[in-house]
Amino acid sequence: MNSKTPTTIRGVSALVIALFALVGPCYAGTIHTIRKGDSLATVANVYYGDPEKAVFLMAFNNIRDPLNLKPGQRIELPEIRFHRVEAGDTLAFIAKKYLNDARKYRGLARINRIKDPRSLSRDMTIIIPVEIGHTVRRGESLSSIARKYYGEADDFTLIAVYNDIRDPASLEPGVRLTVPIFDLRIIKEKKRAKAPVEPPKPPSPGKGPILLDQGVQDYFEGEYLGAVIKIENAVALGLGEKEMTSKAFRFLAYAYIALDEHERAKESFRQALSIDPTLDLDPVYVSPKIIEIFRQTQAEKDG
Repeated sequence: MNSKTPTTIRGVSALVIALFALVGPCYAGTIHTIRKGDSLATVANVYYGDPEKAVFLMAFNNIRDPLNLKPGQRIELPEIRFHRVEAGDTLAFIAKKYLNDARKYRGLARINRIKDPRSLSRDMTIIIPVEIGHTVRRGESLSSIARKYYGEADDFTLIAVYNDIRDPASLEPGVRLTVPIFDLRIIKEKKRAKAPVEPPKPPSPGKGPILLDQGVQDYFEGEYLGAVIKIENAVALGLGEKEMTSKAFRFLAYAYIALDEHERAKESFRQALSIDPTLDLDPVYVSPKIIEIFRQTQAEKDG
């Protein structure tokens, strides 16, 4: 009986190793605990050196209301990883190992500018992107989604390749996409350690107010989806004054109504009312439809 024990242990050990190989490498992200005065923009500035990366923190952590961060709340700070090519590696193997989908090898080739996926060189470094989920909204296109996450509409082809989309024009609302982010790196630990004890001030001049102005302009020009993207990013970056933040949520609601996204519009109105409970709309300046949905939101809130 005892003579068989080592064999049994070796068998169990082999099984455990095999299971770990199937699951892939463990990825433990950096965690930040929110302090009083923190915003997603200030956190992004401390960890990534770029407040505009607040957009990624908001999406990765599924934060619907970036203005409602609570002290003690924990958020994960994603970061790209790297794989050093070994003998026998293929992009499909690497994609399966890190991204759990061998078909994403084409996306890895695109991100790493590899023309021939079969020509990997030993010791080559492969960037493994951070994956962010995005549910397609009505009126969105791959170009507008690329503009939101990459800043360039022309980068829509990467999202198409990564999600194996053959016809970008056939994109429908409700489809869940995976957006690969390939430039998200946390700054060195020693630099983080030098951050001030007090929450860092938003960078000046802030880009939030600039994006808000651009979003409002888009709304008045009938570019409603562009307005949503710019205003959401403005809120994520931080606007400072309550009046400006309330304005952001108001125009976000207007744009959503124009896109027939009434529930999202109500949520935006609720955010505006939580900032300014005395808020009211003038029918001289906004449409009857906007007034109707605003009144519905007020009634639901009061009820």
